[in-house]
Amino acid sequence: MNYKNVNSVSRLPLSEQVYRSLVDSIVDGSIAPGTELREQHLAKQMNVSATPVREAFRRLASDGLVEIIPYHGAVVKMLNQREITEAYACREALERLVVAECIKNLKDQDIENLYELIEQYRSAEDTTVIAESSQQFDTYLYTLSGNRMLHDLLNTLKGIISRDRKYSSSNIERRHEIYKEHRAIVNALAARDVKAAQDAVSLHIGNGRKFIENK
Repeated sequence: MNYKNVNSVSRLPLSEQVYRSLVDSIVDGSIAPGTELREQHLAKQMNVSATPVREAFRRLASDGLVEIIPYHGAVVKMLNQREITEAYACREALERLVVAECIKNLKDQDIENLYELIEQYRSAEDTTVIAESSQQFDTYLYTLSGNRMLHDLLNTLKGIISRDRKYSSSNIERRHEIYKEHRAIVNALAARDVKAAQDAVSLHIGNGRKFIENK
């Protein structure tokens, strides 16, 4: 098993550094889909103990980047076309409802906060931080909807959405597109225009689906 493209880790917290290194290696293709990740081999390659590697595996599984298979360990997940199509269809329907519900509860401060989150996303540089900034934007919208059931339903898609955020965050062109798409959503919310907000959501999610389908 060859992990020569994975960087060694020398700074604390180790689990976070291991996690970020593996995320980068998976999304840039250094570790290909279908690759079995062996805990001891990675620990040796990255100059760490097995514990932070094991913790990183759990986070990667939560992100939908790897699958934990009993007696085999972690395997980098393949991108499944049917899974992508179904997940994005569900996400679009749910997030169109999110923005419609948000408009009922929006305050001016919420609009300011959303614009600030967008700018944080644009200025972020690390792949993981970029993905987390995108997640913060989505989570803020979900919370603003005031619909707990809706929020929970979207959380069932967390693995797929988180995985795709990681891929998008490593592509500069897609990141610029996402920034513009997020601004369009907030502009529509600021105008309290439900149709425009829903159309902006559909465009954003449709572009995301096309991007991940071409990976």
